[in-house]
Amino acid sequence: MTSPSIDYGLARADELERLTVLLEQALGFGPGGMAPWLESIGHANVRAVRQGGAPVAGLAIIPMGHWFGGRTVPTGGITAVGVAPPQRGSGVGFGMLRATLHELHEQGTPLSSLYPATTAFYRRTGYERASTRVIYEQPLAAIGLRDHTLEAVAVDPSQHDTLKQLYAQQAAVSSSFIDRPAFYWDGFLKSKDQTPHIYLALRDGQPEGYVVFFQGRWTEPLNVRDIVALTPAAARRLLTLLADHRSVQETVRWPGGPVDSLQFLMAEQKQKVFRAIDLMLRIVDVAGALEARGYSPGVDAELHLEVADDVLAWNNGRFVLEVADGRGRVSPGGQGRLRLHARDLAALYSAYLSPYELRQAGSLTGDADLAAVALVFGG
Repeated sequence: MTSPSIDYGLARADELERLTVLLEQALGFGPGGMAPWLESIGHANVRAVRQGGAPVAGLAIIPMGHWFGGRTVPTGGITAVGVAPPQRGSGVGFGMLRATLHELHEQGTPLSSLYPATTAFYRRTGYERASTRVIYEQPLAAIGLRDHTLEAVAVDPSQHDTLKQLYAQQAAVSSSFIDRPAFYWDGFLKSKDQTPHIYLALRDGQPEGYVVFFQGRWTEPLNVRDIVALTPAAARRLLTLLADHRSVQETVRWPGGPVDSLQFLMAEQKQKVFRAIDLMLRIVDVAGALEARGYSPGVDAELHLEVADDVLAWNNGRFVLEVADGRGRVSPGGQGRLRLHARDLAALYSAYLSPYELRQAGSLTGDADLAAVALVFGG
């Protein structure tokens, strides 16, 4: 794919080595640190921008999905975005992202997402914050639970199908969860330096949750890579399992959201945020994205949107979204009673911000019934 300003396309085999070195420098990876990541994604998903026939920027596209309203929406996950230092500030990065969004649109992929190194740049290309991944840290002694109602059973990574089924059940009632591709699961269940400890929480032999963690030396925290609890009993049992390591390790780190249900079960609120990063979402195709996600089966509504998009022309205009029986149908036209930028639609679509909060931020205008809008995008 070529535009008047950049030469963008699949990274050729003869330029992968040079592009890999470029991305290592651009992203602060050590020598040899980028190649395994690109290999896991697949070289067919690596893109390059060339000037004078040589790569000056690149990225990779991860075919995946995000869960919204109980359905997974096809998504192009963007990673390893890097521009060579001499080309920074020249518009190469913006042009590369725009070309990538055009490619995703041609493929029929309605969403794109990424974890940003810098928020402002991606907002200019139409991405907006859509969820937050938080790594919490807490003393193991502060968990304060001793519940052995369910059985905790150690399993090995070959049980990944069971873990995937449990994860999908959790994702279906959550917002923005990643529909993980196979190599994501490999990353959760494998480590070069440590052995993963994987436990299922079982009731009469049936799994209700799992935890994956890595245990370092006694001076290091217990690192939870992944945890899913479909029932309160599973949550209490898995937290008890972690707390029972307090004689050899002092703290635990685990992933969660800004409001984390596991914290709600703990006796003491001693957790602190060790690290937090926002996921950003891009609406590549307004109509396609609205029709692909799920909605609450109890909601019947008709919304009249007017969307502005200064990067992707096909998103500009008025759309009518009719929601019934958990599905959405989009048609062009309507009254445009809910006016917002495609960037702000991403925050609404993902329930990262409510329509009331977007209006307070000056990102949403019009005379639409905001209570109805909140019901539509609340799940």
